[in-house]
Amino acid sequence: MLRRSLVGWIALAALFSGAVHAQVTMEGGRGLLRVQSANVVGVGDIYVSGVFSNYFEKIAKEKLSKYYYLALNGTIGLPYNMEVNLNMIPYQDNQTKLLGRFGDLQLGLKYRLPLSGSFFQWGWQSVIKFPTAFQANVPYESFSTEHYAWCNRLLFTLDFSRYFVSVPFKFYQNVGYYDHNVKDIYFQSPIDQLLIGTGLKFSIRSTQYYVEYTGELFINNTDTIAFRDNATRITFGSKFIGPAGLTMDVAMDYSFATRRKFDGRWDFNTLKKDYADWRLWIGVTHRFSVYKYFDSSAKIAQHKREQELRKLEQIKRKRIRANRDIERMRELLEKKKPKDKN
Repeated sequence: MLRRSLVGWIALAALFSGAVHAQVTMEGGRGLLRVQSANVVGVGDIYVSGVFSNYFEKIAKEKLSKYYYLALNGTIGLPYNMEVNLNMIPYQDNQTKLLGRFGDLQLGLKYRLPLSGSFFQWGWQSVIKFPTAFQANVPYESFSTEHYAWCNRLLFTLDFSRYFVSVPFKFYQNVGYYDHNVKDIYFQSPIDQLLIGTGLKFSIRSTQYYVEYTGELFINNTDTIAFRDNATRITFGSKFIGPAGLTMDVAMDYSFATRRKFDGRWDFNTLKKDYADWRLWIGVTHRFSVYKYFDSSAKIAQHKREQELRKLEQIKRKRIRANRDIERMRELLEKKKPKDKN
């Protein structure tokens, strides 16, 4: 059933293919699903998105456990190569309460560092988590606490679009540190984690596909928590233009974490959690721009970026047409070639 659903969403992606300006992650900020790009959204560009996820599993003979997740994000492009994003979870339901509860709130700032060019970009992102959730560290989700938390990530992006015009692709790398309690000792707390992320995005015609590997690893208690007990996963997804010019996002997670046998009760304080072994993600993003309210330099920079995107698209189309012409000429030459009588 899951395979058929995934094939159906991929077919839908091809049906509604169109030009996708940029991508924002499930928590806001330019990137894939979880992996962040070192680049930022355009000055004055505002991305508003909603992301829905679900998961279910049979935990008893006649009992099905379900989990629903809804997040709302906003990302704003600022001058000086910066962007700010806000992530909130208005609803998450693991069937332990009559109604779903509110989740944590996150505020992030990303800066595209100097010396970044068209091929290599690097950046820095800082995120602060406000413990607004009614219940911390819920099942199926990554580890969290009821404290204020702080995350810092170093971001790298390699853009091969200029070198492989027919199938342009980009490579992403993230590494960071998550301090789950800003009041404890930094780099020494047993609940702090190392964040890792690697992603690859490529375009086929006007649809963007991506694959990423991400994880949150406890690094100060490796004697009691094995690598397989950490939350790690691989994600396959695509982004395309859907109805009303909205950017649609469809992705599927496959977890590598060790499955834990459910004993009928949840332990919300344990570090060894029962992570979801798969998750379906569906996102919708609307983009609009207010760059006209910024200064003239911001307008010029935005105009240059749009010109570069148009040039890349023209080069791509010319390259495709040239390849088709070469293939036709090759076929004609094969037909005109004299046949060997022997």
